[in-house]
Amino acid sequence: MLSPEQRLNVGLLDGPRRVRSPIPMFRPPLFRQLVLCFAVAALRLAAAPIVAEALPPYQPGPAGTGRLVCWGDDGFKPLMKRWTTEYAALHPGISFHLFLKGTSTAVGALYTGTAQIGCFGREIRPLEIVSWHRIFPYDPLGFAVATGGYNRYNTTNAVAILVNRDNPLQHLSLTQLDAIYSRDRLRGAPERITRWGQLGLTGAWADRPIDVYGLDENTGTAQFLQARMLREGRWQYDIKLPHGAPKKMYAGSGNDAAQALIQAITQDPAAIGLATFRNLAPTNKALAVGETDAGPFVAGTEQSVVDRSYPLSRLIYIFVNKDPAKPWDPKVHEFLNFILSREGQAEVAADGEFHPLPASLLAAQRTKLQ
Repeated sequence: MLSPEQRLNVGLLDGPRRVRSPIPMFRPPLFRQLVLCFAVAALRLAAAPIVAEALPPYQPGPAGTGRLVCWGDDGFKPLMKRWTTEYAALHPGISFHLFLKGTSTAVGALYTGTAQIGCFGREIRPLEIVSWHRIFPYDPLGFAVATGGYNRYNTTNAVAILVNRDNPLQHLSLTQLDAIYSRDRLRGAPERITRWGQLGLTGAWADRPIDVYGLDENTGTAQFLQARMLREGRWQYDIKLPHGAPKKMYAGSGNDAAQALIQAITQDPAAIGLATFRNLAPTNKALAVGETDAGPFVAGTEQSVVDRSYPLSRLIYIFVNKDPAKPWDPKVHEFLNFILSREGQAEVAADGEFHPLPASLLAAQRTKLQ
């Protein structure tokens, strides 16, 4: 059985500057293919060194003909436009229809056959898998296709652990966070953590209670944290939502919740909360995070999110309906082959909203194409 961390890599759980493609749209398909394989990657690597030679170059295979329909997260729009434009130039027999209105639309479109590609800005939810299994005896097949952003607006970002700027604490482990936020403590902490002194603070801080602020449990970010931080444990009963945050799904925006949290942490030196690095302000700070109490503790930066050394970095996914007893639809397989290549990941880097996958994680995704 896969651990929660392994399941995150396949998504099974529950405004940036645009860079114009240097390849003119009128070039013949063969020329574009050669340039993509040899020149485009080199040009973009100069600006985005994470797209390294270690990533496999795109080697075109049978692509079939017809239309690929993609439903899902609206955060994919700029990136999917890049992918589909470059891919259609290489394979002129393929056209695309994009309906990107939100991740929640994707799974139904997949199991009804409305779409062949589902774009997920979060992990797939347990109830979505339950619905799937009402129809199919196998899981939807998920691929991590990019690392989430660092501090982008209204998209999938790494999670920051925020405290008041006057709090002397510098770092926390996932084990400690689990003991603060979960009533099950599946990471093995011997007791619940409720006071700052349990985290090593002394003096006036030693007996000060921790004021714990959380998220709507139904949000994608909360479900990511429940898997990554709590190992699928249950949230504590007494976690607070900051005053002014939406009390239920779709009753407001993530920005509303973040602004409410910033205000709560500003007014409460004993507060701790979950947000993104976009929500850093002069009145708060982000703690470095380690996997265990022994560390190492990694500060959240653009680079530590890119290389995924920051433990609360995120992923975005594509899911497809692939019956393991049947051959691949060549249209779907070849498009994924392109996305999970050096050229496909160069489009991620050029777009700037998300980050390319590291070579080791990309290789793990490509094994599912075999």
